[in-house]
Amino acid sequence: MSQIRIINDVNTGSPLIKCVLPDDFEAGAQLQLKQYPNNTVAYLSMQATRGNCTIGCNSGEGYVCEKKKISSLFGFRKQQAQSDSGAWYADFTSIKDDLDSTAASIFSKKVDAVTYYDLSDTIRNRAQEALQKQINNLCEELQLGASISPMPIGNVISNYLLDGGMGIYEDEGKTVAVCFYRIGIECDIIQGQGITENITGEPFSKATSHPMAIASTAAWSIPYIMYMITDNKEDLGIFMNFADSFGTTPELQAYCEQLRQQVNQMQYQKAQQHTMETQAAINNMWAQHNARWAATERMSRQMSQDMDRFRSNLNAQIAQNDTRFNTGPSYGESTDDRIQRWRHEAMMGVDTYERSDGSTVEYSTYADRVFDNNLDSTTHFGTHNYFDDYVPDGWHELNKKK
Repeated sequence: MSQIRIINDVNTGSPLIKCVLPDDFEAGAQLQLKQYPNNTVAYLSMQATRGNCTIGCNSGEGYVCEKKKISSLFGFRKQQAQSDSGAWYADFTSIKDDLDSTAASIFSKKVDAVTYYDLSDTIRNRAQEALQKQINNLCEELQLGASISPMPIGNVISNYLLDGGMGIYEDEGKTVAVCFYRIGIECDIIQGQGITENITGEPFSKATSHPMAIASTAAWSIPYIMYMITDNKEDLGIFMNFADSFGTTPELQAYCEQLRQQVNQMQYQKAQQHTMETQAAINNMWAQHNARWAATERMSRQMSQDMDRFRSNLNAQIAQNDTRFNTGPSYGESTDDRIQRWRHEAMMGVDTYERSDGSTVEYSTYADRVFDNNLDSTTHFGTHNYFDDYVPDGWHELNKKK
């Protein structure tokens, strides 16, 4: 007799799975968590046996909604759409090919299918709920990311996929049944617009282009794979009832939602920390820049002050020279007379000195200082290498004529 059964975790005893399964099947389930740097993934597995019949379920996600791009069994090819918009879409391998690959992994060789079945209405409705849940989770995660981003970010879900089926295979007296569904979401991340949804009801219709798109992303998942291995074809009815009724318990759903929220919070905190570190780095960079700019400004002011002092000193020296030239004993001497005197001095090896009475006297250039007698201005003597300020009594030092 088949009835709804609760399959508990073999390690913790927590209820994990509810399904229709005969009482004479021995069943157990297990939930394993794997920690990644930015995520926590729950792996759900179940196995029920009766004689030579085994019914099982393996999940890569346990409804934590890990995002996959390529799986060993379920691949897809992403290519550019032939459209003016240049939008992107995903072209999955056919569901039959994926069912065949799964069966081949069970048989360890390629086996041709006996028949294929579409998803039952019950499984398809469950898949629709899983798709909507994944859409909501994706929107929530994007809103969370936008809350810590300096740039307004929005999301447009441009395409989605929901398909699946069941395949029946026979080989060497063994019958294998495989059943699963696939859901996928493709979206454009855009700047400056809110989150909207574009669920058209058509599996992966041609993507639409969105202005200001800054990235595109695709999230594909296969929530779980159900299978049966038996040597009795009559067990197929048991498997179909199991597949139609399979579901996770409210306790597991609540636990996995808690995990998802913890992952989101962890990512939010890491993003906040990254934002703070980035801002601190930017602030430090600006502080260094401002310090260098201030040092440059100080150097510029110092150079400007030094230049002002140089100009002031130069102007003072020019003014002093002008005063000396215009008021000294040589003042009034014509340029031609001065040139003639310089030529004469150069030829004779003499310098011209001015006496105190205004007359001049020539003295050898070997003399560095020349004196005349205070009582008799016609008496002179010159010194060589006489650098001190000593002036003998009764003598007066003469100035060299410029």
